[in-house]
Amino acid sequence: MKLRRPQNTLASCCWLARMTDKVRACQQRNFPLLYRISLGSPVGIDGYFLRHFGLSFCQFRNAVMETRTDIDLEQWFLNQPGVNPSTISSWNDFAPRLGTPGYPVSFVRHFIKWFVYPKSIKHPVNSLFEMIEQDEAP
Repeated sequence: MKLRRPQNTLASCCWLARMTDKVRACQQRNFPLLYRISLGSPVGIDGYFLRHFGLSFCQFRNAVMETRTDIDLEQWFLNQPGVNPSTISSWNDFAPRLGTPGYPVSFVRHFIKWFVYPKSIKHPVNSLFEMIEQDEAP
């Protein structure tokens, strides 16, 4: 399973490409249990992404399944009422900071490293994006 990195973009928006990959992988049934459990979770990056743009997970999942290509999904995304250059820009600034001190889920980052991202125990990182990047590096 290969997911795009958290900072990779679709429609100039970070996390959109990765979340799209996660939905597609889950539909193909080759998605690890831990990823399936966290997919669309309101307490993870997916939940922050969806709330930021005023989307439900069901809406997003259906759009991914119906659009088939990244170009079509980008068009769908850009046509959503909560999506505009300003909300994309503010998300791109906010999302990479999730888990850092003073930002949401900083406590969660310390908790999940013991169960989900053990590489960050020996080599601490500052954000969830960094934690994912470190864990999935070859």
